[in-house]
Amino acid sequence: MVDYQGKVAVVTGAASGIGRSLALDFARCGMNVVVADVEEVPLKDLVEEIAALGAESRGSGGRKGEDQGPRALAVHTDVSDLDAVEALADAAFGEFGAVHVLCNNAGVTAGGLPLTEVTHRDWQWVLGVNLWGVVHGVEAFLPRMLAQGAPGHIINTASILGQAVLWPRTAPYVTSKYAVVGLSEALALELEGTNLRVIVICPGSVDTQIYDAERNRPEAFAVNRDALDLRGRMAAVSARWESAEAVSARVLRAMERGSMYVFTDPENTARVDERFDRVRQDYSTAEPLDED
Repeated sequence: MVDYQGKVAVVTGAASGIGRSLALDFARCGMNVVVADVEEVPLKDLVEEIAALGAESRGSGGRKGEDQGPRALAVHTDVSDLDAVEALADAAFGEFGAVHVLCNNAGVTAGGLPLTEVTHRDWQWVLGVNLWGVVHGVEAFLPRMLAQGAPGHIINTASILGQAVLWPRTAPYVTSKYAVVGLSEALALELEGTNLRVIVICPGSVDTQIYDAERNRPEAFAVNRDALDLRGRMAAVSARWESAEAVSARVLRAMERGSMYVFTDPENTARVDERFDRVRQDYSTAEPLDED
């Protein structure tokens, strides 16, 4: 059983999608939430929605003067910038004194292009957010979370494309998500014997704004090309779409069960199995070579 009441969660990429759903679910469970994103207006709206949950809680009863929570703090954060993530950690610990759940969730995509057309700026932007954002989160929060000694979770958002390459023209995104899975597994191994647990989210197609991520591409990584219909392209290859709310519910269930991986679409199981079967088959190349 996870004790949520009065604990503190930090969620990056919280202005929309999975991050927003996680922040709201944590708040509904009684947690204080620090929400981070580059989009300030929807982040402000989210804080107001969480504040309304707190008002509802206070209005439902309880002892006079009792802190019914939840409370929320918004911090404008570009996760690709280590200084910004360290400032996020300072703000979270400064406001609440502790962090029990860290969700490294911010993500972007620049898919739909063959590698011959992927630009260096595409690589920089996607890896900067999807991979370095997670690295920066671990750097900024892990030492302090360990020092607390309290039970907690580090939750990293990867993708089913971090388990198997299901669709072509996804190289930068796939590269970032494979790395997040590997980092999460390495982190879990190092945290054995501590009070911290690792969860890595590996969803399939989720109905979020990540397909419109270009709206947040920094000018430093701008590219001169027509906009790609990534949502339409994904709809053509993926029959099943999960809601962000359902993914968040799966994450809370994983926290309760002690699971490490969160998957959303069983129809991709065979495709992932095929990938591991190919790996197992080629283990034969590790056998001793015949000597003449």
